[in-house]
Amino acid sequence: MKNFIWKDFTLIVRNRADLIVLLLMPLVLIGILGFALGGLLAGDTSGIDVQVALVEEDDPDTGLARFTEEIEAEGIPPEAVAELTATAENVSPSVLLQGVLTSPEIEDILTVQRLSAAEAQNRLEEGELDAVVTLPENFTYDGLQAMILNEGEAADIHVLLREDGSLYADIFTDVLEGFVENVNLESAIAQAAGLEVQETSGEAEELGGTVTMMQNEPVQSMQYYAVGMAVMFVLYTAGAIAEKAFVEKKEQVYNRIILSGSHPVKYLSGKWLSGTVIAFLQLAILFGLSTLLFRTFPFASMDFWLGMLLITAVLAICVGSLTSLVTSLSIRFENEAIATIFSGGVVTLAAFAGGSFFPLAAMPEVITTVGSWTPNGAAMTGYLLWIQGFEPAALWAPLQRVVLLSVIMLVISVLIFPRRGASS
Repeated sequence: MKNFIWKDFTLIVRNRADLIVLLLMPLVLIGILGFALGGLLAGDTSGIDVQVALVEEDDPDTGLARFTEEIEAEGIPPEAVAELTATAENVSPSVLLQGVLTSPEIEDILTVQRLSAAEAQNRLEEGELDAVVTLPENFTYDGLQAMILNEGEAADIHVLLREDGSLYADIFTDVLEGFVENVNLESAIAQAAGLEVQETSGEAEELGGTVTMMQNEPVQSMQYYAVGMAVMFVLYTAGAIAEKAFVEKKEQVYNRIILSGSHPVKYLSGKWLSGTVIAFLQLAILFGLSTLLFRTFPFASMDFWLGMLLITAVLAICVGSLTSLVTSLSIRFENEAIATIFSGGVVTLAAFAGGSFFPLAAMPEVITTVGSWTPNGAAMTGYLLWIQGFEPAALWAPLQRVVLLSVIMLVISVLIFPRRGASS
């Protein structure tokens, strides 16, 4: 078996193109993407400036006064009226929204101007604004009725977006949707508990129960792309070995191996073991060099590297199974294009779905689901969880998927691989 491994290892080492694809290209991309997109992943928003106009057709004071008059008219005791009025002043939807739009957390990316409806419309059409937010008449009154008394219709926020400003429009839409969801959540909780909405200062983080896990550090851009490129390019190992297996079949090397007494499954097992060992070495070299060149990961933490070693070993085994599968398909159908298509197309699609190029948080759920079931996507999830400092138990789910994929691909490869005496 060791002869099979040594043979495949030697063929790859001697092939300059394979070394470039498996080692040089991912290192270059780690450096380029890590430095170029570092600010974006780290939260650097200095280049973002969303221009927003706020059109106020509502009078918050009039709405609050009308709300107070109505609860007084219902015969509620003065103490309760005073408490409800104080609550209404603090949770006025107009005050909350303006507090969010001008909060320190987003003031660097959001510029809000108070304009008339006509001026805001004109400037939006001229491309000077990215969005126009209109607070319609009775916005405060309707909002207080719905939030505190659970009566009437919900308050509507009217938003117009610039058609050609999709990126900034999406950013502002996310901010506004977050505000609405947090207010609705707080109101629903308060009403379900039979309590008035708790007082809030209008700060964005106080609108909803945001839980910050301080023990888990954010992933740095260099770390993200070191993992993303590593799990992507390790898949090329399967294609490279499968291409050489087809050449061996074409040049009768495979037939001579079988005639020497080796069982076909032993040959396939050799490819599985070659893929596993070479993939493990490739990942170890990439992580080691990226740490030396870019200071990607900590040097001294033994526990950290043991976790990385575990994930790397599981992924390498999966790549070995993938190598067996692509090899079986290539030899079974006697078509070199299978390995070429795998390396040229399947790997790219898997890398996209697995999040190697960018985080998939904003992508449709179907893509994130598919990505979580690709070997590279599941392994990348495990790596990122470990980098953030999660407990080893958090690795169980993604590594379980990698192991399951390994078993399925290995079983399929054994079933379809030609047996001794089969036509070929």
